[in-house]
Amino acid sequence: MTTPANTFRCPIEIGPSDGSRFQRVIVVAGSENIYSVLPSALLEMLGVAPQWESRFTVPGGGWEMLPMAEVRMRIGGQERTTICVYGKADGEPTLGRHTLTAFGLAADHGEQKLVQADMFLS
Repeated sequence: MTTPANTFRCPIEIGPSDGSRFQRVIVVAGSENIYSVLPSALLEMLGVAPQWESRFTVPGGGWEMLPMAEVRMRIGGQERTTICVYGKADGEPTLGRHTLTAFGLAADHGEQKLVQADMFLS
């Protein structure tokens, strides 16, 4: 598979929200997705059940109701519970901005790696 322009791949670990087990996954980082999108087959293998559905605009126009759930992720030695969207069974895992924010990270497109983000309070 080709990685879209201005994105890159990086390793993370994914598990059910209780953190009982983890699976190493290579995800696409730097996308414009708000939420991480994980293949439904991966989530099912980990025992993650859909918890709710939300409406999403899909490429090519229109919208679709997609299942969502909370999962546990490990990135760079840190662990957080975050929200993900159930993607196509064979789809490519994508790290979303919501997850990056939860970890205090940003995608550095030039260096093609995740870096500490500047956090702001108003």
